[in-house]
Amino acid sequence: MNSVIDTVTGLDVLHPVTVLVRIMCAIIAGFCIGFERERHYQPAGLRTHMVLSLGACIIMILSYFIPYVYSPGSGDPARLSAQVISGIGFLGAGAIFKYGFSIRGLTTAATIWTTSGIGMVFGAGFYFLGAIATVLLVITLQVFEKVELWLVEQKKIRILQITYYSDAIAAKQILAAVKTHAGDIDIRQVSITEDVENHTSDLIVHCRMDEDFSIRLLFDEIKQLGHIKKIKID
Repeated sequence: MNSVIDTVTGLDVLHPVTVLVRIMCAIIAGFCIGFERERHYQPAGLRTHMVLSLGACIIMILSYFIPYVYSPGSGDPARLSAQVISGIGFLGAGAIFKYGFSIRGLTTAATIWTTSGIGMVFGAGFYFLGAIATVLLVITLQVFEKVELWLVEQKKIRILQITYYSDAIAAKQILAAVKTHAGDIDIRQVSITEDVENHTSDLIVHCRMDEDFSIRLLFDEIKQLGHIKKIKID
């Protein structure tokens, strides 16, 4: 295999100085991305992204080293690095978890996958692409979070359960009280279960509720209807 010169160091791609520069670039990229995730208290934070980027970079450098030393003139460096892309999924899956009725960690999982790619880019010596990708990823995580909050109204999935005395009040009266807050509560599904022996019914409302909406205000308005036994929200 012919010698390949690094564009930054001017030395062979497997020269110790070149290897050190590529590893340091990968670690710095992992630090920048991991620091942003750490600030948002994500399960995969600073050290995880630094180690991940370092590991991907090492694998990429190793993919050059093996054919260079053991099979000059043959071998495909992309074969070993391709396994990083497919194998990193298990680490990303560990960052995804269910929190109440929402799924959290999808952005962090995508960040993990992208960070591995950035580490491989630096390992391959494509410094410009690695630097641009790092900057764009941090900007996307930082700036576009605020843009998303501005463009998309944030509403949480909630389940409102109201137990009432069905002989004295109808479900539509309770729903009418909930619907007065249509701007803050988006009703998706309604179900009713009746307890014949105790003359009570459970009204279950699946909805999306604005994060700033006062649940106490809603509870007070429902209680004012009278004949309410219990109110619960998840």
